[in-house]
Amino acid sequence: MRKSLLAMAALMGVATLPAHAWRVNIDKETFADIGFSTIVRGTYEGNRNTVPNERSRLNFYVPLFNITASGQVNDLVYFGMNAEGASNTADLARNTIRVRDSFIGLKFADEFRLQAGVMRAPFSRAALTGTYAQLFPYRPGFVVITNPTDVEVGVNLTPRDHGIVVWGNVADGLVKYYLGITDGATISSQADDSLATTIRIQFTPVMAGFKPETGYTLADTYLGRQNVLSIGAGYRTVGRSGAGNVTTNMFTVDLLYENKFGDAVPNFQAGYIKKDNAANINGRTASQLYAQAGILYDQMVGFGKPAAAIRFETNSDDGGGLPQARRENRFGVWGHYYIKGQAAKVSLGFDSISCENACPQSYTDVSLQFQTQF
Repeated sequence: MRKSLLAMAALMGVATLPAHAWRVNIDKETFADIGFSTIVRGTYEGNRNTVPNERSRLNFYVPLFNITASGQVNDLVYFGMNAEGASNTADLARNTIRVRDSFIGLKFADEFRLQAGVMRAPFSRAALTGTYAQLFPYRPGFVVITNPTDVEVGVNLTPRDHGIVVWGNVADGLVKYYLGITDGATISSQADDSLATTIRIQFTPVMAGFKPETGYTLADTYLGRQNVLSIGAGYRTVGRSGAGNVTTNMFTVDLLYENKFGDAVPNFQAGYIKKDNAANINGRTASQLYAQAGILYDQMVGFGKPAAAIRFETNSDDGGGLPQARRENRFGVWGHYYIKGQAAKVSLGFDSISCENACPQSYTDVSLQFQTQF
């Protein structure tokens, strides 16, 4: 069962599948794996100073849950679906379930696959990383100036987009490529846009013993199951009407290194994203630079494996006519306790935001989070 799930991960592009899933078999070549994942969090939120007499407070909520299905009709045709929701007492209007991924794929060969529907736009590593495989937990509404892609619906930022993506692994994963033609941004305050074109290339030195990331999506860590050195670069462009007919151009470079040394599994990741004429910040030029490092002790301590991670991130833009450019810095430290890999995990950590010039107030949050996957 476990081997079959890992095989489907490579086929479907799922970064990490839970240790168990409910498999529905129709015949020898037709099946689907049904899964459920959720995150539960308690956060002591620092004072944002966004309303008069605001104070720090403790909030409990479910920032994310997912119901997924992935499988194949035969060896050529595969599919995937991801329904996502959240629950927050303070924002009942957002307690809805919505489809985030829904696509059909054709696997002609490892080197050539065609995938159509709504899926993660293959631009940056951040946009392609599965939420449940992050070293720094998913934060709905987290204040950032940049965004991994340009896709917006109203005020809801998402790395997903609708369209067609051709992708594959060449030379046993030495090179992985993506080419996407998708809808691009959909912004409620302006007219329709032109199609977006996205290109991404990843290189893995397999000749040095590193294992390629062959799936469509990626992960922050593979928990010592494979040694990874992945170097990626992406470019994305989309033109818009109704907003001065401007074109948003985006560029990114990123790197992930993870290697197992005895019982220690160190991890390092870094990336840079630049956006010209960024639609979600009124046409300004913005950039994001981040670096994070972690280490896993790959032995059971009690009933799980401990790990720790640290991250620094800076988001900035040119100010868009303001006297000074805006800058927002994020610093965080998190500890993880993997009871059963990503399928059962407890995390504790803090995120600290410091702002310069015309951006929101500085604050620090401390969170305790539980994650399960089936």
